[in-house]
Amino acid sequence: MKVIKKYYHYCSQHSYVGSRDREVQMAHEKDSDPVAENVRDTDAMIRDVDNHAARELRQKFEEQDYVFAPGLYHALDARLAEMAGLDAAYMSGYSTVLGQFGFPDLEMVTMTEMVENAKRIVEATNLPVVADADTGYGGVHNVRRAVREYEKAGVAAIHIEDQTSPKRCGHIAGKQIVSREKARSRFEAAVDAKQSEDTIIIARTDAYGSANGDWEEHLERGRIYADAGVDLVWPEMPDPSREDAVNYAETIHETHPDLDLAFNYSSSFAWSEEEDPLTFQELGDLGYVYQFITLYALHSGAHSVYEDMKNISENDEQAQWDLEDRYLGHETESHHQLSFVPRFQDIEAQFDPEAQSRMESSAGFTEEGEAVLSSEQDDDD
Repeated sequence: MKVIKKYYHYCSQHSYVGSRDREVQMAHEKDSDPVAENVRDTDAMIRDVDNHAARELRQKFEEQDYVFAPGLYHALDARLAEMAGLDAAYMSGYSTVLGQFGFPDLEMVTMTEMVENAKRIVEATNLPVVADADTGYGGVHNVRRAVREYEKAGVAAIHIEDQTSPKRCGHIAGKQIVSREKARSRFEAAVDAKQSEDTIIIARTDAYGSANGDWEEHLERGRIYADAGVDLVWPEMPDPSREDAVNYAETIHETHPDLDLAFNYSSSFAWSEEEDPLTFQELGDLGYVYQFITLYALHSGAHSVYEDMKNISENDEQAQWDLEDRYLGHETESHHQLSFVPRFQDIEAQFDPEAQSRMESSAGFTEEGEAVLSSEQDDDD
C-alpha cells in the first residue's frame, strides 16, 4: 500500500517567529508588563532557524520509498555513514548513553548533554541527523526548550515519546505512559515551539507493551498525535512481529491515510531468527517512511573492538598485524584522512606564512605523501 505524502500541513496555531499571533501577544504584554515594555521580545530563546537539513530529509521522504538511518552515537560514525552512502544519521539515545557514558537507557543523561552530542554529530557530516529527545526532559517548557536547542544544533528531526519520566528503553521492562491529555500537550507544545516550519517532529508511543497500555491505546495515541500536528508517528513494538507492523499501518491509515510512520528495526530483536522477517522495502510500502536500527553502529563497533581487544590480550603485536591486514587499503585506512587533515593543513598554510615550510621540512603525514608510513618510505626520503 502506497501512502500519499503531504509534508507541509502545519496547524494554523503554530507560532513561528514573526507570526501575527506573536505580534498580538507582544502588544498585549507591553500594555500590561513594565519589563515587557522595555525589551524587544519576551521570548529571548527563539532564533530564526533555517533548517535546510530538515528540508533535505523531507524531500527524501517524498522521493524515496523509505529513508534508512543507522543508529550511532559519535561524530566519526556519522562520517562513516556518509562515506558509505546512507540516507541519514540517527543519534540514538541508547547508543549515546551507553557509548558516551556507559549507562543504561534510563534517562540518566541530561538534555544539554544529548544536544551537545547531536551538535558534534551534525558538524561531522552532511547527512540529515535525526536525534532522540527522550520525553522532552520535563514539562511543557522543557519540551519547548529541547526542540529549540536541537534546532540550534542543526538536527533535521527529533523524536519525543509518551513515557513517564524517568523513561527507559522501550524494551526494558517497567515502562509506563503518561495520560492521553498530558501526551497530547507534550506534542502540541513541541510542534508549536519549532523555530523553523521545516523541522520534523516525530511522536513515539510506547503504549503497546507498557504497564498501563495496550494495542488499542497504541493505535488511538497514534491518531491523537497525528491530530496534534506531528510529522510522523513511531509506534514502538515489543517484538519483531510482522503481523503487528502490518496491522498498525493498515489500521491507522483507515482514519489518517496521509500519515507517515517511523519504524524501529530494533537491535533488541533477533530478526535473522524470524521465519519471515520484515524487509525495509515491505515496511516502506506500508508507509513506514523513516526506518532505523537503534544500536547498529554500537553493536558493529562493540563486536569488532571486543574481538580485537581479545586478540591483542592473547597474541600481543600479532593482533596489530592482523588488524592492519583488514584496514590497509580500505577506505578507513588513514585516520588522518578520516579527520580531514589535508584540509586543515591547507587552512594553516593559508594563514600562517611559515606553516608550509615547517610541513615540508618535518616528518609526518601530508596530502602528497603516503596515508600510512613505513620505514622503507622514510629511508627513501
